[in-house]
Amino acid sequence: MAAAEHNSIPLSSLNADTSIISHFPDREADLVEEIYRLRKAMTETFLQEHSLIADSVMELSRQLDLKINEYMKQALLSRERVR
Repeated sequence: MAAAEHNSIPLSSLNADTSIISHFPDREADLVEEIYRLRKAMTETFLQEHSLIADSVMELSRQLDLKINEYMKQALLSRERVR
């Protein structure tokens, strides 16, 4: 897992829609950015490995799942604070 985390991809290389990201509070924006980065890395790794079950693809998928879960928890907390 640590090896995949060191292969950082700058958000600028993802061509992410910054107008979407700018609508999120700081923590949520960071998570959205990380989700974009992990999705791109997982897609590129899949294209290199030609396998959805390659260890490297699976590891990135697990990391992506964790970040999505973290984002969903953060979004729920944000909604609860508004109420």
